[in-house]
Amino acid sequence: MHLILGLAIGFMAILRFGLSGFIMGGLIGVLTAEVLALRKRVNSLERSVQSEKSLEDRIPHEVVFSPPAAEAVASQEVLRKKAATAPGMVPPAKEADRLAPVGPASFFDRFLARYRGKAIKLSETISHFFTSGNLVLKIGIIIIFFGVAFLLKYAAQRNMIPIELRLIGVAVSGMAVLGIGWRLRQSRAGYGLVLQGGGVGILYLVVFAAARLYNFLPMTLSLAVMIGLVALSGMLAVLQEAKYLAVFGIVGGFLAPVLMSTGGGSHVMLFSYYALLNCGILGIAWFASWRELNLIGFIFTFAIGTLWGSSGYQPGYFTSTEPFLVLFFVFYVVISILFAQRQPINLRGFIDGPLVFGLPLVVSSLQYFLVRDLRYGMAFSALALGLFYLSLATLLWRRLSQSMHLLCEAFLALGVVFGSLAIPLALDGQWSASIWALEGAGMVWVGLRQKRVLARHFGIVLQLAAAYIFLDSVWYPFFAVPFANQYFLGCALLALAALFSSYFLDRYQNELKKWERYFLLPLMILGLIWWYVGGLREVDKQMAHIGMENGFLLFCCVGSILTGMACKKLAWPRLELALYLQLPAMVLLALMSFADFSSRFHLFAGWGALAWTIAFVVQYRILYLFAGNWPTRNLVAWHLGTMWLLLFVLCDEGAWAMHQLPGLGEVWTTICWALVPSIFLLLLLQLGKGTSWPAGKYASDYLGMGGVLPALCLVLWLVESFRIAGDPLPLPYITLFNPIELSGLIVLIVLMLWVLRRKKAGYYIKRLPEKQSFWGLGVLFFCWVNSVVARSVHFYVGIPYFPDSLYHSVIFQAAIAALWGFGAMAMTVWATRKGSRALWGVGAILLSMVVLKLFAVDLSGTGTIARIISFLVVGVLMLIIGYFSPLPPKTEGNSR
Repeated sequence: MHLILGLAIGFMAILRFGLSGFIMGGLIGVLTAEVLALRKRVNSLERSVQSEKSLEDRIPHEVVFSPPAAEAVASQEVLRKKAATAPGMVPPAKEADRLAPVGPASFFDRFLARYRGKAIKLSETISHFFTSGNLVLKIGIIIIFFGVAFLLKYAAQRNMIPIELRLIGVAVSGMAVLGIGWRLRQSRAGYGLVLQGGGVGILYLVVFAAARLYNFLPMTLSLAVMIGLVALSGMLAVLQEAKYLAVFGIVGGFLAPVLMSTGGGSHVMLFSYYALLNCGILGIAWFASWRELNLIGFIFTFAIGTLWGSSGYQPGYFTSTEPFLVLFFVFYVVISILFAQRQPINLRGFIDGPLVFGLPLVVSSLQYFLVRDLRYGMAFSALALGLFYLSLATLLWRRLSQSMHLLCEAFLALGVVFGSLAIPLALDGQWSASIWALEGAGMVWVGLRQKRVLARHFGIVLQLAAAYIFLDSVWYPFFAVPFANQYFLGCALLALAALFSSYFLDRYQNELKKWERYFLLPLMILGLIWWYVGGLREVDKQMAHIGMENGFLLFCCVGSILTGMACKKLAWPRLELALYLQLPAMVLLALMSFADFSSRFHLFAGWGALAWTIAFVVQYRILYLFAGNWPTRNLVAWHLGTMWLLLFVLCDEGAWAMHQLPGLGEVWTTICWALVPSIFLLLLLQLGKGTSWPAGKYASDYLGMGGVLPALCLVLWLVESFRIAGDPLPLPYITLFNPIELSGLIVLIVLMLWVLRRKKAGYYIKRLPEKQSFWGLGVLFFCWVNSVVARSVHFYVGIPYFPDSLYHSVIFQAAIAALWGFGAMAMTVWATRKGSRALWGVGAILLSMVVLKLFAVDLSGTGTIARIISFLVVGVLMLIIGYFSPLPPKTEGNSR
């Protein structure tokens, strides 16, 4: 029903105002439907309280606890148990199970079950009107009302009796009916109230006919008489506690100027008249808590005022219009307080949500329409509203804190909302999206406190509408103040509203519907998106001088700090998911900076040193503070990721710093990517469990999986270094004592120490066994030694350092043959002494390759001397091998 009403009003508004009108009309429709739903709820609560009270009055306490009554109840219980256990009898529970339907209900059955209740209730209401009470009286007064109207029309058309006498006669009859109804108020209360309502209605018709149809009464006098009738009906209603008699009189009072308007009246007279009517509503609210009357007055006052403002308002009318807007606002704030105070004892403090939260929304919208041409007009208005609500919340808390706790909280929230809105409104003029988002958050809060599903959903829809308005109409202003302009503050307020809603939904999730719990995470994600989008746009526009990457990194650090403080202060575990974003943001920004080769940008450029230092401090602080809250796997992964990122940053900065030194060759920059990880691994090996945190507490992870990525990078660097000649400018090349070869040797030693220390400490890695690790290191050492020979041939003989040139070089081939021969001899002799058949086999294969290579040599070509020397050297080596290790060991581990 609420959705249908909202869509209906929305479609009517779209014909006039477009898509924005559809959103506004839909929201008004939902709000109107909420008013109707609250009316039904309050009536139900009042009836239940009244029935409980009457029941307590009818049943004496001594009857309830009297012994005969207790014995009667006990005897009935015994008879019921005997009947349930008698043969042939079916217990009620089992009978119900037997008659229960089998299988799930179809969609058609669920549809009928959902709407059958509403149809039955409507039919019961109609039946109750025509079957209960004095039916003849109800039908008779309706017939008389229409008969008088037809009589006036008939007499006017035929001029049978002078019009003055006719109007006087009808007025006298109306007063007579009113007097009879008043006289019967005690003996026959229902009968008398119906007569009084009919009499007031007849008098309304007489005044209307005399003023508009026949022009016998001036408009001013007619309105005065109308006011008198409204006051009379209100007084009668209060004296007799007849709510609907007051509603009838107020509706007639509000419609009177509309019916009698000629289009040329004064707005001051109109609003003065409405002020008197609202004074009457306020007076009634002092004695009775009639919610329908309050809402009718609120809707009529501001709806008619809005209609007049949209067609007849001019800037020159500000001084004569603003006081009435403030007066009406104060009226209904006081009425909302009286409504909460006049509730029954068990409902005292229950607030009228649409009136408490709808009033500032409507008034602020009308105020914007009045002050939109004044600079800072809306800012001062929001500030005044904020101070008013804060002062009122403080006053009520001191005077009526026990019974007005919820209303005080609502006023306090509104005060904070409007006070915070004063800042962006003073700087820029966009306000609709911010106020809608914050009002939506307030509706979610009230819906949770009062357990109202529709209010919660209305608050979420209001925030989505605010997001649409913000994206559609808000742009980044020129000459904006950094972090104090409409765009960033608007994003911040939207983020705050979404996070506020997510927090309270999470806090009260046990009271939510099952499907409502799916709103928690999307609202939190929406709030984080608004926060980071606003920050990214602000950094892009305002922080270009320090670098976009550095600015956004600092903004992410601030966001993580605030998030961590909120998690600790609010005890909100779900928000800790946002802290996971700090490390991915750092990785992304580091890769973006590393990819910027064109400008030789480095991470510590400008504000980068400060930004990255703060970023790592914040990241490690997060890992320290929330170690007990995160899952172990996630915590270890984020520890290792942070360590690897730190290693990458140090390597990048070291290489950049070396590149800036004049006169150095490229090899000096290259070796930084080997030396820094090597030193890093050595430090981990030395520190280990010697430190408390983080390497000490998570030593198995840091020395185990934590060393895998640096070790893998070192292996890749070593393989890549084989392709580099490595000119050590400005130093001369000396075999083994040059940057590229010393760095390669250091890498091999560090990898060997890491494998050994990992084995010794018991940090076993399933996919990286120790034996295979040693074989891999042996292969890398063999390749490194060959690269040393190749560079020596390149620098001393002048052979180009390319695979093809080195392959066709006789000197390189001879040197390689000698190297492999010595290697084969060393391996076979060592294998024989240690009893390693596998190692002996490798040495034998290597020696076979050397022999085959020698016999393939053409002795008649160039380099014959070198080839002959190679033959002699290899021959001598084979004699040595034949003497010390002619055959492989018989078994593994069996020395000769």
